[in-house]
Amino acid sequence: MKHAPSIPVPPPAYRQQAANLALTGWICQGSVVSRTLRRQVAGVWCEKGPYYYWTCKVGGKTVCRALSQEQYVQIKAAIEANRRLMSAIAKIQRETLDTILAGVPGVPKRQRL
Repeated sequence: MKHAPSIPVPPPAYRQQAANLALTGWICQGSVVSRTLRRQVAGVWCEKGPYYYWTCKVGGKTVCRALSQEQYVQIKAAIEANRRLMSAIAKIQRETLDTILAGVPGVPKRQRL
């Protein structure tokens, strides 16, 4: 029975990146926007707002919620944390794939005639 070769132990930098994933705090998908609207009131144009909104795809549909300023600030921070988290995960996934492809023997290439 042939023993499968194992990949090397992840380096300390890789393990540190993985450990940092647990330190992100609140995370949220979607995007937030702060809008000021121009409206005509009694024949005079004036600025109204700002109005705060969060939007996200849920089950294939776009969901939109009006927010208070405090909710806007908190959700904006959670969305930024989510983007950093997704970026870190993508980096770890690339490093994992590169290490496995380089360190574990693969399928031999075909020889061209």
